[in-house]
Order: sequence, then structure tokens, then C-alpha cells
Amino acid sequence: MSIMQHVTLHFLNVGHGDCTFIDPPSGHLTMIDVNNSKSLRVDDEVGLARSMGMSVDAFRRNALIKFGLRTPADHYRALLVDPYDYFHTHFRGRSVFRYIQTHPDMDHMSGLCQFFWWNKIPILNFWDAVTKKQQTRATFDESRYDWNDWLTYRQLRQGSGPDDTTLTVLRLKPGAAGDFYRQDGIKILGPSTPTLDAANRSERWNDASYILRLDYGGRKVILPGDAEENAWEAVLTEQDERVLACDILKAAHHGRQSGYYQPALAAMDPSLVICSVGNRPETDATDEYSSYGSEVLTTRRDGSITVTLWADGEVWVQNARGDRLTKAELPALR
Repeated sequence: MSIMQHVTLHFLNVGHGDCTFIDPPSGHLTMIDVNNSKSLRVDDEVGLARSMGMSVDAFRRNALIKFGLRTPADHYRALLVDPYDYFHTHFRGRSVFRYIQTHPDMDHMSGLCQFFWWNKIPILNFWDAVTKKQQTRATFDESRYDWNDWLTYRQLRQGSGPDDTTLTVLRLKPGAAGDFYRQDGIKILGPSTPTLDAANRSERWNDASYILRLDYGGRKVILPGDAEENAWEAVLTEQDERVLACDILKAAHHGRQSGYYQPALAAMDPSLVICSVGNRPETDATDEYSSYGSEVLTTRRDGSITVTLWADGEVWVQNARGDRLTKAELPALR
């Protein structure tokens, strides 16, 4: 008996950052962004403690029965995953066929050095938008981020991997043709050249985010990095708004209101929204997404989330234990 083909998206719980793996039938493992988060950020601890009506000290120290005699902090730390550990568990022995850097912000590339340089995971293709962002060593002196990750990004975007290896660098834009990604159901919606030019002038790097659509089994998933209003407006202006129609949306900019653009959401009309986020930000747009009838899941609450799209259009949404996270039925195929 043959097993029906499917594609699985893995939305990792990396705290306040992004890391997504896509495993299609072709075997072309795709990785979008990385954030190495083995511990809760202090501001996440503060926010989570406040949301529970607790002091930070109580959040860290007081065991509660509902957390199985663990502190709330232990509970949330246990949900976090390290991208390399996750890769080693789920994809050991494989190479990353394509790594997509949605845009050059550090919460989307923290751990890049560890993953590719120190652990030497083979990488074949590196997608990178043409941005002019620069960083200096001094920038990282008071930062929680690592200068080595920025250096690794600079090397990879020049086509240089560890141990003198080389990789193909691709800077694709809407309308680019190539079976090497279309066969995996990837459609590039942004950024266009005008959008990139504007982002480089204003240094609004979120507007330079790749906006991708994954199509499989008649289902559509939008993956927009940290796209904000200018980026969404460009897609609506330059393309038919129907390109945004989707079943599932990974919320832009970690579910913040800055990534929520009502005309784009109206065009997308997703049944399910997934937020990759640590603490729920004060500018959270969950209510706005819910107002469209979308169910909202977050990695903060649910841990790492997998979405499996089956060839017949069925969709499974599960947590790391395999528990089904949503009972809502997606609408019939569009």
C-alpha cells in the first residue's frame, strides 16, 4: 500500500524569533530563518510573568501544581527548541537544499554560525534579498546577539561556506522563473525591486522581507517574514490580490500589529494564523486576526507546531507530541 504524498511545515518554538523547516516530497529540505533560543529572554520572562499576575521572582521560583511542580519559567523553557537539536532529531544526515534569509534582522539569523559553520550542516542554495544593511563589531557590544552570526551571514551571501565550500546564492524576485523552486510549490510574492529600493533608502528592513506562498494539495500557506504595511501594499498594487488567498498564514512580524495590514488580510482570508513569538507583545494583533474568523495558534503557548498538507487537501496541525491543535475544519478546496 502506497503512502499518500505530503509536505510538512515545522514552525519551531525559538522564542521571539523565527525558524521554519519545510519538508516536501522532492526531499528538497527548506529552512527559513534561524533563531537560536535555548533560554527565555528577560523581557519575555517579564511579559509572561505580568500576563500571569506574578512577579518575575515568583515566575522563576514558585512551583505550581498546574505546571507539574515546575515553575512557570521551567514550563516555557521546556517548550523552547534549539534549531540544530531539532534538525538532528528530525532531519539527521540530510543537507539543507535551500536556506531562505527573509531579511537581515538578527532575530531571524541568530544561530546561523552555530548551525552552518560550527556544526557544518551542508547547504546548497542561499536565498538573500539585495539589501545594503551594514553592521559593525561595536554594534554587538551591548547586544544579546552574536557578531559571529553577522559574519556568517556575510560569508554565506557571498557564496562561501565553511571549509572552503561553495553554495549558490539566489536573489529571486516576483516573476522569477525556475523549476528548481516551483516544483516544490514555492511562489515568490515579494519583495519587488521598487520595494527593495525603498527599504534600502529608508533602512526599514522588515519591508525587504521575502513574502512566499507555498502551494500543495490545493492548499496555500503564506510565509511573509516580518513584512509590514509597505511590503503588503506593494504586493496588492503590483499583483492581482488573488495571489494572497490562502488557507494558513504565518503571521508577519511575530503577530504584531505592525505586520497586520487589513487590506492584505482581507485578500488572504486565512482559516488559521500561526504566530512565532516569545512573550505576547503589547502590540499583539491576535484580536484583529480573530475578527476575520481566523483561529490563532502561537509557539509560545503550543510549542513547536507542524502543519502537514496532504495531496488530497487534508491538513493536519499538531504540536511536538502529535496532539491535534485545531478542530476547525478548513473550507473546501478553493
